[in-house]
Amino acid sequence: MTTLEGTVWDVEPPSQLAGVFLKVCVEGEYWCATLLTPKDPSKGDGYYHATLGAEGPRAGSWWVAVVDFGGNPLSDRIPFQTDTHDCEPGGSGRQWVIIDFQRNY
Repeated sequence: MTTLEGTVWDVEPPSQLAGVFLKVCVEGEYWCATLLTPKDPSKGDGYYHATLGAEGPRAGSWWVAVVDFGGNPLSDRIPFQTDTHDCEPGGSGRQWVIIDFQRNY
């Protein structure tokens, strides 16, 4: 399974932000998804989790960005890579990516 997760943070006061839209896409394929950071009492507001390959490890060059309701970027695109290598201890696999965002004023 290939997974992306993280938290969107506010600066002042330091807190997690629910209701923020994120867009995640894979390069070279037409696949994008828009996520909304929920209010989640078990993980905290602003925590997000996306399964990018439920069928197994998925290799790709991805990016994620904060966007507005219309999908227009509000942050830079943050690139990340995934692969299908072994994730056992000592392996070099990259299938679980954690990216946090922090609002800047």
